[in-house]
Amino acid sequence: MSSNKIVLVTGANRGLGYAILQVAGARNPSTTFILASRDLAAGQQAKTALEQEGIQAKIDVLKLDVTNDDEVLAAVQHVATKYGHLDVLVNNAGIISVIPDRTLPTLRRCMNDMLNVNVTSVGIVTTGFTPLLQQSTHKPRVINITSGLGSIANTLAKPITRYPPYGVSKVALNGVTAHMQSIENDRAAKAGEAGGAEGGAHIRFFSVAPGLLKTAFTNFNENGLDAKEGAEAVARLIADDEGKFVGGAQLECVGGEMKTVPW
Repeated sequence: MSSNKIVLVTGANRGLGYAILQVAGARNPSTTFILASRDLAAGQQAKTALEQEGIQAKIDVLKLDVTNDDEVLAAVQHVATKYGHLDVLVNNAGIISVIPDRTLPTLRRCMNDMLNVNVTSVGIVTTGFTPLLQQSTHKPRVINITSGLGSIANTLAKPITRYPPYGVSKVALNGVTAHMQSIENDRAAKAGEAGGAEGGAHIRFFSVAPGLLKTAFTNFNENGLDAKEGAEAVARLIADDEGKFVGGAQLECVGGEMKTVPW
């Protein structure tokens, strides 16, 4: 069992997930990063690339399709057996499904696909790893990757690109963040009233809006930010063992400053 800091990032073989390992891995060389990838070979290639870039942090590649319950259970067992705890879970895996036509069956299929990956699987994966997060001694946290479209306030007030089927999935993801934080706060409060630490460490939950990025996810949109810029807010939360940031918030990093995004 390891007492070192353990960070698991889903969908980490490319795009934002890969950039998170680049930025956070460079800053935290003593941390072990679990690079979770749906395709094991792609995950191994990403690990090799990170090492060739000079990342000295330990990288443990893990096969994980977040929509496959057997793989989720196997991933939890792997972390439990090898490390005994988890300190940070980054739910980065996500999809955007473009509707190829205007038929109602296609709309239903595309929306269900996005909700399954972007919302349901986040809840399943997080619930599976919760007991291991509660074993952390590093102020455990869960970081859910959302989108600017996930902010209802900003969607109504700002001139942003709108794609309702995808945006709805990110609004729902923010709901997962808020509700899981509320449940965790209630659990911690009851434990405090009982004069103990029943259930283990208190987990902080965050939604992070990385901004429009120039990655495969956006077809390398020419107006997108470098993925490392999008990874900055996540990297700062990964490093926050002191508990500077209060859980139950939606955050972004703009101009080098961490800012709260309205729900």
